[in-house]
Amino acid sequence: MKNQIVASIAALPFALGTVFTGAGVANAAGLTGGFSIGSVITTIELSEGQLTFDPNPGPVGLAVSSGSFMDFNSAAIKGPLTFDGSTGTPYTVTSFADPFLDFGNLTFPGIPFGDTTSIGDGINTFSLTKSTINVMQMSDNANVDILVSLYGTFEDAEGNKTQGKGDLTLQLADTTVAEVESIFNGTNPAESATFSGALVAEMETVPEPTVLFGLGVVTAGLVTSRRKKNS
Repeated sequence: MKNQIVASIAALPFALGTVFTGAGVANAAGLTGGFSIGSVITTIELSEGQLTFDPNPGPVGLAVSSGSFMDFNSAAIKGPLTFDGSTGTPYTVTSFADPFLDFGNLTFPGIPFGDTTSIGDGINTFSLTKSTINVMQMSDNANVDILVSLYGTFEDAEGNKTQGKGDLTLQLADTTVAEVESIFNGTNPAESATFSGALVAEMETVPEPTVLFGLGVVTAGLVTSRRKKNS
């Protein structure tokens, strides 16, 4: 029995290597690289407990792209991002539309002219898993900066996933943090602003269910061998 356990342990690196090599092949086409977002038509609206876009979903252009994102010039961005507006900054987003971004190509980046199918087909997307909103103002500055942190998962046309993160930024002129917080808690009326952003897809891939299953099989085999020895 001892020899069986030793053999199982010796086989572990090979088993793990096989599992992860297979995962690497499956995810070779995952979206990687980065890009910045600019908008000519779409604006962002601040209201009680919510950020959303007008139109929603709305087209945005991609620029300064690298890696996989050089294949796209546009995306559709979709809200709302909802949160408890009574807490004050920073706000934790509790729900978001899915997908948050849908990548494709338009005749002119970010301009919904002609065929817009590719930015609404649910292929090549970014889905949020976490987001926070920080309202900030530098001393002696009449403008308020709002930073929307974004964390989530990119998915390519084959279903391969990579981790992603980035942010959206917007400014409101001649106001204060307290006044913006009053918009979010419903005391002040809604306002609109332009926005920009940047995101990056990290090289680490998201483990697939088959990978986790393979690890479970290897672990279960070792545990079974150990139990037989003890009995």
